[in-house]
Formats: sequence, C-alpha cells, structure tokens
Amino acid sequence: MLRTDLWVICVLLALALAPAHAVDLAISADSYATGGLFTNPLIPAEGDTVTITVRATVQGEVPTGISADVAVTAPDRASRHFPIELTPEEGQATGTLQWKAWQNGLYRVTATLDPDNAIAESNEQNNSAAIDLPVVIAGRQPHFPYWHVVADLRWATIWAGGITIDKQNAARWQERGVLPLEWKWGTNLPGEWGEDEIYEMMLDFGEAPGGAVDECGYYPTPESIDQFQTYVRGMARAKKELPDKFFMMWHCGSLYPEQAALYRGACDLVALESYVFNWSPGGLENWRQFLDMKMLPARQCDLLGPTGKGTQVITTVDLDYLTFNRGMMESIFRHLRRTWPEMRGLGFYGGLDEAPQDQQAQRRAEEQAIDRLCYEYFIAPVVTVLPGNLWVNRQDDGSYLVTAAVSNIGGMDSGPVAVSIYADGKALKTVQLKHVPAGNNLKENQIRVEARWTPRSGAHRLRVELGPALGSTILDAEAEMGYYVP
Repeated sequence: MLRTDLWVICVLLALALAPAHAVDLAISADSYATGGLFTNPLIPAEGDTVTITVRATVQGEVPTGISADVAVTAPDRASRHFPIELTPEEGQATGTLQWKAWQNGLYRVTATLDPDNAIAESNEQNNSAAIDLPVVIAGRQPHFPYWHVVADLRWATIWAGGITIDKQNAARWQERGVLPLEWKWGTNLPGEWGEDEIYEMMLDFGEAPGGAVDECGYYPTPESIDQFQTYVRGMARAKKELPDKFFMMWHCGSLYPEQAALYRGACDLVALESYVFNWSPGGLENWRQFLDMKMLPARQCDLLGPTGKGTQVITTVDLDYLTFNRGMMESIFRHLRRTWPEMRGLGFYGGLDEAPQDQQAQRRAEEQAIDRLCYEYFIAPVVTVLPGNLWVNRQDDGSYLVTAAVSNIGGMDSGPVAVSIYADGKALKTVQLKHVPAGNNLKENQIRVEARWTPRSGAHRLRVELGPALGSTILDAEAEMGYYVP
C-alpha cells in the first residue's frame, strides 16, 4: 500500500470517529448592544421587576433544553443563584429570569452556561459572562438620549433620531431596556398643518414604542409661536390617547415659560438643544450662563425631577468632533449636577459620528468617556456639599455651631464618607458617615454634620472637606465660607 493511501485511510477513520459537528456554547457581554447578557429595564429602580435575558451562541447539535445559572451578587457581596433553561433556535439559545429589584445599589449579574458540564464542548472557557446592574431609587431613573445609535455604549437609554425602526430592530433594543423612537419632524412642518393633522401624525409610530420630534420649539417670531402651540396641542391629544407610548421632543431655540407649561402632559421628555461646542449662529462665550438660562423655565414650571408629573426636561450637548474636549465635557457635567441637581439625565447629538475615518478610534474613545461620565454623575452615588449648605448658628452660651449638610444627589445610597470641618485651618471635627442615602429632595438625601466652635472676635475661614468616599463620585471635595464674629 502506498504511503498516500495509508494517509487517506487514517484521515477517513478519524473523520468517521469524530462527532459530526463540534459542539460549543458561548456567551459574551463585551458589548451590551450585541452581547448575550442584558436586562430590561436598563437602569431599574427599587421595586421594579427586571427581566434578565441570557442568550448563548450555539454550534453543533445540542439538547432541546440547555441549563444555565444566573448569579445576582448584591452590594454586600451576598449572592443568589437562579437556575434557568435556554431554548435553542437558529444558532442561539435564550432564556429569561424575572428578578425583583428590592433595594438600590450596584449589583453584579453573572450567567454561566452548562454549569454542571453536562455537554461536552470544544471550548469550555467561553461559558460565562457578567454585567454590572445598578438599581437606583424610584424617581432617580435617568434619561440619556442620543440622536444617532452608538452601539458600544452601556448607559444610553434612548435612540432618538437616526435609526430605522422595524419590528426586529424595535424588539432588539427594547429587550435591552433601550427605547428606539420613530423620528418625526417638528414645527418646520408646512404652516397650513393644523392641530388635527398633527394629532393624526402623532398617532402613527409603526413598530416603535414612541416618537422623537425634531426641531420643536421656536426662535421667537409670531408665526413660529402659533405653529409651536398648534403642534403641542395636537401632540397632547395624541399622548392622551396613547399614554403608554413614549413622546420625546428635541426643543430648538430658547425655552420660554409658556412653552414649558404647554409641554406638561404632552410628552414624556423634553431635550433642550444647546450648541456648547459648536455654537450657531451667533457665537458663545459664557456657556454656564447659557445652559442655566435654558434650564430656568423648566425649574419655574416644576418640570425637573419627580415634580414633573410625567414630563421631564433635560438639557443636551452637541458633540462636534472638531471642538470637543473631554475635560470641558466633565466640567459641563459637574456644573449641571451642581446647579440643577433635580435634572434626571443629559442628551447628546451630532458631531462625533461625522469624524473622518482616521479619527474614528478617537471618536469611540470620546463616546466611551461620555458614557462613563453618565454613570459617575447620575447613576452612581454623588456626594457633595451643595452651594449654601455650610452654615453657622450662634448658640445661647456664646459658642457657635458649624453645620455641613452633606448631600447625595446620585441614584444609589453611598458607602462610607469621611467628613472634616475646619476653622482657620484647624480641625474642628472629623467623622466617618456610614452612608449618605440617595433621595429626591434634601429631606431624603442629606446628612448634617455639626461641630462646636468657640472663636475669637474677627474674620474667620470655615471649610468642609469630603473624602475618601469609596464607590461614590465626589462632586465638590470641599466648600468654604468667610464668617465674621463680632
């Protein structure tokens, strides 16, 4: 027998003895948008029932039911295990678990395929994936809408513009807790459109769970004012008929109190457009004042936080890749959180997706940085001494009581927080707070630290310092004030 014939026979024998198809189960959570472990809601609140989905990729012939284990690890590191069964279908296997989010905090969800190794696989090293799952207090659920889809983001909650909605696409995003909204044109519609035409248009969102209306608002002319009022009245009629649909507005131009009042009950979310990085048409210098003036009418009409009663107002930031600066973006986050702590989220549009090909890697890094800031400044515990929250009270015995009100304006209770109070550079008191609770107002999310002080007559400097605070974002590490003792 020739050597080549012997080699062919050996290969044929090996193929005959080998399984027809190598079996492999795999799961990954590297990208939340495409991975096999995700939740709905994306950011649940205390009391929510959370659907945890496990979706494995499957190669080869597998049983009709594949066992998996889901472990939910609480902030105190205690874990609960839930066995589930995955159903194979067209190269995938999917199973779901209903989990009750009883208490706020950062949880870890780990899915393990075939935990008892009942299935012989070609690769046993790709059977596990994990994601972080923050549970926030009720009333602190944030909105992070984006105009275009950025699939590798973790915390984006709404795609509100550049997305094609069909049945499959809508289902794909909604099961991951993300709202893909049908784009609608706003107040630049033909002027002859009346309230009835707007109402009819707003009733049709196809397969989408709601709609995002672009260019709604006005630059103040008599025609645009009338058009805006007509549009919002028609939209309010549609919202009343479709209360379960999510209505969002991209508001162009300034926000006026009469507009803010009309929005109440007409939509779920109003996103105020602001060209901080690429101001058009007139130029911008004081971006802080600019953002504050946009937000003020929302505050005047109680459209921030839980007082919005179904309608929330947030501001947005343009992402122009030519002028974007990561440090400035964090400064914007910090200013908005400090000045408007009741605002629940921040929106983003334009710019970075238009970067040329040789800058795409940098663009993705910038988007990841924004995503991280969304978590750190809205979802995580955010401890601070807000402006005006360092006080001095004169006591009947002639001494003074210095009080620092430490707030947590984030979504979850903090862990331990160190607080120190100083007078003229000398420590009056240092304490370790066990935690600072999250809440929706200063009655719920504030702890006061008091220090007795017996000063001499004259001018003094009082200061409070925060930190360390493991697991929390410290918005302002210190606050100080001058105080004169007669």
